[in-house]
Amino acid sequence: MPGSLRIGIDVDDVLAESLPGYLEAFRRRFGHDVRIEDAAWEIFRRYPEISATQMWGFFSELEASDFLATRPVYPEAARAMRTLAAGAHRLFVVTGRLSQHREHTRRLLLQAGLLELFEQVVHRDGEPSAEYKPRIVRELKLDLLIEDELHVALAAAGVPIPVLLFDRPWNQADLPPGITRVTDWNQVLRLIAAQAAARSG
Repeated sequence: MPGSLRIGIDVDDVLAESLPGYLEAFRRRFGHDVRIEDAAWEIFRRYPEISATQMWGFFSELEASDFLATRPVYPEAARAMRTLAAGAHRLFVVTGRLSQHREHTRRLLLQAGLLELFEQVVHRDGEPSAEYKPRIVRELKLDLLIEDELHVALAAAGVPIPVLLFDRPWNQADLPPGITRVTDWNQVLRLIAAQAAARSG
């Protein structure tokens, strides 16, 4: 329908808080404090003294705790998803999670009452996120991507596609045209409404 957008939405730290919990689990397990501003999902490269066995043991502990399926969904994100779906926008999860975590993501969204709002839930098959997400943007013919990782936002903006980048401590930088830093879901909804109106006009 005129004015409806195809919107790709990340999961971790966009729909649900994840990285702070991951860093806390890492600190408890290994005793290393990693500043949230310096955070990344691949923090083991900084600590070569942590053996591969210890690293995989940590991942096994996260798996046993059902970490990825039990991240707290932001209430305002859940409300925004319902608002967008009610406005006839077409919603797609485009997560950096790996395909083996598909069931975790499904349960996370199901428990939040959001799963049925998404046409598709797309996972990564080991491809670097900065290559995978632009490819999915093209394949799904998305009109907008909502993201929290700077390098992914920069890659996707080059498609080109507008990107809304949630303001997080780990993605601070000057942004090029095409990427808009957003602070909350109300702002996201206003920007999407403006883009949809411009399209239908």
